Amino acid sequence: MLRRVLSCVQNRASWPVVLGLLAAAGVLTFAMNGTDLPFSTPTIEDHSGGLRILDMQFSYGPEEANHLFEALGSEGRRSYLMLHLMPDLLFPISYALAFACTAAWFLVRLLPLDHPLQWLGLTPLIAGVADIGENLSIVVANLSYPSRLDWLTQTASVLTKIKWGLMPIGGVLLTIMLVLWLKNGKPKSNVWAGGR
Repeated sequence: MLRRVLSCVQNRASWPVVLGLLAAAGVLTFAMNGTDLPFSTPTIEDHSGGLRILDMQFSYGPEEANHLFEALGSEGRRSYLMLHLMPDLLFPISYALAFACTAAWFLVRLLPLDHPLQWLGLTPLIAGVADIGENLSIVVANLSYPSRLDWLTQTASVLTKIKWGLMPIGGVLLTIMLVLWLKNGKPKSNVWAGGR
Protein backbone atom coordinates (compact mmCIF):
# COMPACT_ATOMS: atom_id res chain seq x y z
CA MET A 1 0.00 0.00 0.00
CA LEU A 2 2.73 2.49 0.94
CA ARG A 3 4.59 1.63 -2.26
CA ARG A 4 1.46 2.62 -4.22
CA VAL A 5 1.19 5.89 -2.30
CA LEU A 6 4.85 6.66 -3.01
CA SER A 7 4.45 5.80 -6.69
CA CYS A 8 1.30 7.93 -6.95
CA VAL A 9 3.06 10.95 -5.43
CA GLN A 10 6.11 10.42 -7.66
CA ASN A 11 3.97 10.23 -10.79
CA ARG A 12 1.91 13.31 -9.97
CA ALA A 13 4.73 15.52 -8.73
CA SER A 14 4.75 18.55 -11.00
CA TRP A 15 5.03 22.28 -10.45
CA PRO A 16 1.41 23.01 -11.41
CA VAL A 17 0.23 20.45 -8.82
CA VAL A 18 2.61 21.82 -6.16
CA LEU A 19 1.64 25.43 -6.84
CA GLY A 20 -2.08 24.61 -6.78
CA LEU A 21 -1.73 22.82 -3.44
CA LEU A 22 0.40 25.65 -2.02
CA ALA A 23 -2.22 28.17 -3.17
CA ALA A 24 -4.94 26.16 -1.41
CA ALA A 25 -2.80 25.96 1.76
CA GLY A 26 -2.15 29.70 1.55
CA VAL A 27 -5.84 30.58 1.24
CA LEU A 28 -6.68 28.28 4.16
CA THR A 29 -3.85 29.74 6.27
CA PHE A 30 -5.15 33.24 5.62
CA ALA A 31 -8.75 32.23 6.40
CA MET A 32 -7.69 30.55 9.65
CA ASN A 33 -5.20 33.15 10.89
CA GLY A 34 -5.61 36.44 9.04
CA THR A 35 -9.33 37.08 9.26
CA ASP A 36 -12.06 37.61 11.82
CA LEU A 37 -14.21 34.77 10.49
CA PRO A 38 -16.12 32.85 13.19
CA PHE A 39 -13.69 29.92 12.96
CA SER A 40 -10.45 31.94 12.75
CA THR A 41 -7.71 31.63 15.34
CA PRO A 42 -7.95 35.34 16.32
CA THR A 43 -11.71 34.99 16.91
CA ILE A 44 -11.25 31.81 18.95
CA GLU A 45 -8.47 33.38 21.02
CA ASP A 46 -10.73 36.40 21.66
CA HIS A 47 -13.32 34.00 23.10
CA SER A 48 -10.65 32.45 25.33
CA GLY A 49 -9.42 35.75 26.71
CA GLY A 50 -6.14 35.43 24.85
CA LEU A 51 -5.28 31.79 25.55
CA ARG A 52 -3.54 30.14 22.60
CA ILE A 53 -5.38 27.30 20.90
CA LEU A 54 -3.94 23.83 21.44
CA ASP A 55 -2.87 23.37 17.81
CA MET A 56 -0.49 26.32 18.02
CA GLN A 57 1.33 25.01 21.10
CA PHE A 58 4.14 22.48 20.95
CA SER A 59 3.04 20.75 24.12
CA TYR A 60 -0.03 20.70 26.33
CA GLY A 61 -1.76 18.39 28.73
CA PRO A 62 -5.29 17.64 29.92
CA GLU A 63 -5.24 20.56 32.38
CA GLU A 64 -4.36 23.11 29.67
CA ALA A 65 -6.97 21.67 27.31
CA ASN A 66 -9.68 21.74 29.97
CA HIS A 67 -8.71 25.29 30.95
CA LEU A 68 -8.96 26.38 27.30
CA PHE A 69 -12.35 24.69 26.79
CA GLU A 70 -13.66 26.36 29.95
CA ALA A 71 -12.31 29.79 28.96
CA LEU A 72 -13.78 29.51 25.46
CA GLY A 73 -17.35 29.14 26.67
CA SER A 74 -19.97 27.48 24.49
CA GLU A 75 -19.69 29.97 21.61
CA GLY A 76 -15.89 29.73 21.56
CA ARG A 77 -15.98 25.92 21.67
CA ARG A 78 -18.40 26.00 18.72
CA SER A 79 -15.98 28.23 16.79
CA TYR A 80 -13.11 25.88 17.67
CA LEU A 81 -15.15 22.96 16.30
CA MET A 82 -15.84 24.89 13.08
CA LEU A 83 -12.09 25.49 12.70
CA HIS A 84 -11.28 21.80 13.02
CA LEU A 85 -14.17 20.49 10.93
CA MET A 86 -13.74 22.86 7.99
CA PRO A 87 -10.49 24.63 7.09
CA ASP A 88 -8.16 22.83 9.51
CA LEU A 89 -9.16 19.47 8.07
CA LEU A 90 -8.35 20.60 4.52
CA PHE A 91 -5.18 22.48 5.47
CA PRO A 92 -3.08 19.43 6.49
CA ILE A 93 -4.14 17.64 3.32
CA SER A 94 -3.06 20.55 1.12
CA TYR A 95 0.28 21.27 2.80
CA ALA A 96 1.19 17.59 3.22
CA LEU A 97 0.51 16.82 -0.44
CA ALA A 98 2.27 20.02 -1.59
CA PHE A 99 5.44 19.22 0.32
CA ALA A 100 5.31 15.50 -0.51
CA CYS A 101 5.01 16.34 -4.23
CA THR A 102 7.85 18.86 -3.94
CA ALA A 103 10.08 16.30 -2.22
CA ALA A 104 9.15 13.64 -4.78
CA TRP A 105 9.84 16.06 -7.65
CA PHE A 106 13.42 16.48 -6.41
CA LEU A 107 13.98 12.88 -5.32
CA VAL A 108 12.99 11.35 -8.69
CA ARG A 109 15.62 13.60 -10.25
CA LEU A 110 18.35 12.89 -7.71
CA LEU A 111 18.01 9.16 -7.06
CA PRO A 112 16.92 5.96 -8.81
CA LEU A 113 13.23 5.23 -8.23
CA ASP A 114 14.00 2.12 -6.17
CA HIS A 115 16.48 3.93 -3.88
CA PRO A 116 15.47 3.67 -0.18
CA LEU A 117 15.78 7.45 0.28
CA GLN A 118 12.79 7.91 -2.05
CA TRP A 119 10.70 7.15 1.05
CA LEU A 120 11.73 10.54 2.49
CA GLY A 121 9.17 12.01 0.12
CA LEU A 122 6.41 10.65 2.35
CA THR A 123 7.63 12.50 5.47
CA PRO A 124 5.22 15.42 4.89
CA LEU A 125 2.33 12.96 4.64
CA ILE A 126 3.17 11.65 8.11
CA ALA A 127 3.04 15.23 9.44
CA GLY A 128 -0.31 15.75 7.68
CA VAL A 129 -1.79 12.54 9.10
CA ALA A 130 -0.57 13.53 12.58
CA ASP A 131 -2.18 16.97 12.12
CA ILE A 132 -5.51 15.44 11.10
CA GLY A 133 -5.34 13.00 14.02
CA GLU A 134 -4.58 15.90 16.37
CA ASN A 135 -7.55 17.88 15.01
CA LEU A 136 -9.99 14.98 15.32
CA SER A 137 -8.77 14.22 18.86
CA ILE A 138 -9.34 17.86 19.85
CA VAL A 139 -12.81 17.76 18.25
CA VAL A 140 -13.84 14.73 20.33
CA ALA A 141 -12.34 16.22 23.52
CA ASN A 142 -14.15 19.50 22.78
CA LEU A 143 -17.47 17.75 22.19
CA SER A 144 -17.02 15.76 25.42
CA TYR A 145 -16.46 18.86 27.54
CA PRO A 146 -17.15 19.23 30.49
CA SER A 147 -16.35 15.51 30.69
CA ARG A 148 -12.62 14.95 30.41
CA LEU A 149 -10.93 12.52 28.08
CA ASP A 150 -7.39 12.91 29.42
CA TRP A 151 -6.02 10.02 27.37
CA LEU A 152 -7.34 11.61 24.18
CA THR A 153 -5.89 15.01 25.05
CA GLN A 154 -2.53 13.33 25.70
CA THR A 155 -2.81 11.56 22.34
CA ALA A 156 -3.56 14.89 20.66
CA SER A 157 -0.49 16.40 22.33
CA VAL A 158 1.75 13.58 21.04
CA LEU A 159 0.34 14.08 17.53
CA THR A 160 0.98 17.83 17.84
CA LYS A 161 4.62 17.12 18.73
CA ILE A 162 4.96 14.80 15.73
CA LYS A 163 3.44 17.46 13.45
CA TRP A 164 5.65 20.29 14.74
CA GLY A 165 8.71 18.01 14.87
CA LEU A 166 8.44 16.80 11.28
CA MET A 167 7.80 20.21 9.72
CA PRO A 168 11.32 21.62 10.28
CA ILE A 169 12.86 18.28 9.36
CA GLY A 170 10.94 18.40 6.08
CA GLY A 171 12.12 21.97 5.48
CA VAL A 172 15.75 20.98 6.00
CA LEU A 173 15.36 17.95 3.71
CA LEU A 174 13.78 20.09 0.96
CA THR A 175 16.62 22.60 1.24
CA ILE A 176 19.20 19.81 0.93
CA MET A 177 17.36 18.38 -2.08
CA LEU A 178 17.27 21.78 -3.79
CA VAL A 179 21.01 22.31 -3.21
CA LEU A 180 21.84 18.83 -4.51
CA TRP A 181 19.60 19.31 -7.54
CA LEU A 182 21.32 22.59 -8.41
CA LYS A 183 24.78 21.16 -7.69
CA ASN A 184 24.13 18.16 -9.94
CA GLY A 185 23.17 20.33 -12.91
CA LYS A 186 19.37 20.09 -12.59
CA PRO A 187 19.01 16.42 -13.57
CA LYS A 188 15.87 15.19 -15.35
CA SER A 189 13.25 12.94 -13.81
CA ASN A 190 13.76 9.18 -13.54
CA VAL A 191 10.00 8.69 -13.96
CA TRP A 192 8.77 7.81 -17.43
CA ALA A 193 8.17 11.05 -19.34
CA GLY A 194 4.52 10.17 -20.02
CA GLY A 195 3.88 10.32 -16.27
CA ARG A 196 4.88 13.98 -16.13
